[in-house]
Amino acid sequence: MTIEYETIAKALFINYESLYDINMETDSYLCFFQSESYEMFKLEKNGTNFFKELEKTIPKAVFLEDQEYVLNMLSKEALLEGTGRGEIYSFVYRVYRDGKAVYHKIRAKRESVEGIQHVYLGIRDIDYLINQERKHAELVNSLLQKEHNHMKAILAGAEGYLEINLSQDKILEREISEDAECERPLTQIPKLPEMNRLSELNQWMERNLLASNQDSFRLLTATSYLIEAFMSGEHRTSLEYSIKRKNGAPQPCRQIFYLYQDDNSNDIMSFCVIYDLTEQQKKEREMKELEQKLQLSRIKNFTSQMQPHFLYNALGSIQEIILEDATYAAKLLGDFTVYLRGCIRSMADDETISFAQELDNIRAYVSIEKMRFGEKLKVEYDLQITDFQVLPLSIQPLVENAIRHGIYQRGNQGGTVWIRTREQDSNKVILVEDNGVGFDYEEYQDKVKQYGSESTGLKNLIFRLESVLCATVDIVSAEGKGTSVTVTIPGRKGDTQSENYNC
Repeated sequence: MTIEYETIAKALFINYESLYDINMETDSYLCFFQSESYEMFKLEKNGTNFFKELEKTIPKAVFLEDQEYVLNMLSKEALLEGTGRGEIYSFVYRVYRDGKAVYHKIRAKRESVEGIQHVYLGIRDIDYLINQERKHAELVNSLLQKEHNHMKAILAGAEGYLEINLSQDKILEREISEDAECERPLTQIPKLPEMNRLSELNQWMERNLLASNQDSFRLLTATSYLIEAFMSGEHRTSLEYSIKRKNGAPQPCRQIFYLYQDDNSNDIMSFCVIYDLTEQQKKEREMKELEQKLQLSRIKNFTSQMQPHFLYNALGSIQEIILEDATYAAKLLGDFTVYLRGCIRSMADDETISFAQELDNIRAYVSIEKMRFGEKLKVEYDLQITDFQVLPLSIQPLVENAIRHGIYQRGNQGGTVWIRTREQDSNKVILVEDNGVGFDYEEYQDKVKQYGSESTGLKNLIFRLESVLCATVDIVSAEGKGTSVTVTIPGRKGDTQSENYNC
């Protein structure tokens, strides 16, 4: 090979690692180009038998797992068959280089030179291209998975969906959920291609299925309205209506049109999803009923706390003390104000407050009761934690029950109430305990079921704690020994914030 020819070859085949000319009649070969990286394998550049030399050269360069494959693909029979009729013969394999497998591609073509068949074979490093294709495939798969997840989320709980070409008033695809165990009114809709126009479908539904909101349905599902909505910048429209079940009962539905424009045809398209709102409306009713129960519970809690005889006795006692000790009376009036404020706040809503604030309500109430009961009433505090949230006037009534129904019933003997807090496995635990007369808790529960409102004070309090704070309330009592009430509030992120729990 002349210097000029070699220079031209290098310029033309710069992307190749090696180039061979194989004489298919004599099996001799000539390697007229090798890249610097390929020269590391120290392969022979010419020889009398290309196919016999493969047995020596392949183990030097080819990745172990691909060696047998490459040997078969480069056999004389495979090359002659692969390059027949002027076709290009190619395959991919791996070369072992710098401690890793690198993808290469062999490309071969047969030509006749002066009546002798030659195969020109080039070896190219395509590792970068393979990796780029792999990254592209991973990206495509990721996007497809994301699209699948989005579609799955959109169609979760859907009765069915439609793919519509609004510009052509044509339904391209329709899928209606069918469940043998559940009646599905939309399954009555004629299938494609029997009914393939949105205008026809809307008219059919209005005549045969709709139980309410016919006028809105007629307006908001029309192709002209949807196209106009998209052109004005809307990408989503929806409406609600009811359809008739076979038994005549209405089934509430929401129909959502996702609007977009096809990039190729510029037609206005819609992906339409129909949802059954039966379960959603049921949950909304349950939530409304729960809110009403909570409001009623707050009112009952308020009225149970604001007992007239307690107010009259407290105010009467303070009035008497004013004449004897004005300073003490002023303090009691302050405590009485704190107590009243707590009662009123508990009626307003169930927004949580800090335990420290609830502790102010407790101390105010205890101060008033000690004015009436004197040294016969002792209250001891063991507070390991105070930085957490409770409902307003939710722990104070437990202290009040311990004093009124536990300690007072012991008469002149009096007694002690203990108020303790601690943290246990990230939960906040409040314990209110007394050594009063105690009671039969099972009998109390039976009375609540049997007589209702006469014994619902504690029941309403437990209901609020469970419904709003997800708390558990454990009551242990023994007649003649006393009662302990344990409130366990589950730990959560941001305990010091006034956030709603999600029970």
